Amino acid sequence: MAVLLQQSAAQAGLNLNINRVPSDGYWSNHWMKHPLGFGNINPRPTANILLSQFFLSSAAWNESGWHNEQFDQLLIASRGEPDLATRKQMYADMQTMIHEEGGIGIPVFLSSIESFDSRIGGMDRTVPLGSFMGYMFAEHIWWKG
Repeated sequence: MAVLLQQSAAQAGLNLNINRVPSDGYWSNHWMKHPLGFGNINPRPTANILLSQFFLSSAAWNESGWHNEQFDQLLIASRGEPDLATRKQMYADMQTMIHEEGGIGIPVFLSSIESFDSRIGGMDRTVPLGSFMGYMFAEHIWWKG
């Protein structure tokens, strides 16, 4: 991904150097500590949680450091909006703001498909924070035979 970004930036006249760092300690030693970096976001149960964790001006994980008072007000207002259509439009407006003004690039969206076999037991929990029971399925499943 870094090489692809480097090649694309070169077409715009930018020279980016790639600095490979150890994966061990990446999140504590490098993530959000350099002008440009990489991260990933696992699924969240609601759009509001994701927007609050990564795009609210005061969010600890606001990777790009983006601050927008209008966005913050809209996000907070969306939490109390009872009308689904209105709330959906608020989320769409916030995503447009991020796209047009935010300092983050999303090069890929991962699509996860889960399935299981009737011979597997324990797959009865729904955890919306990642595939297969929040990546914890190995701790809860067993082979029925």
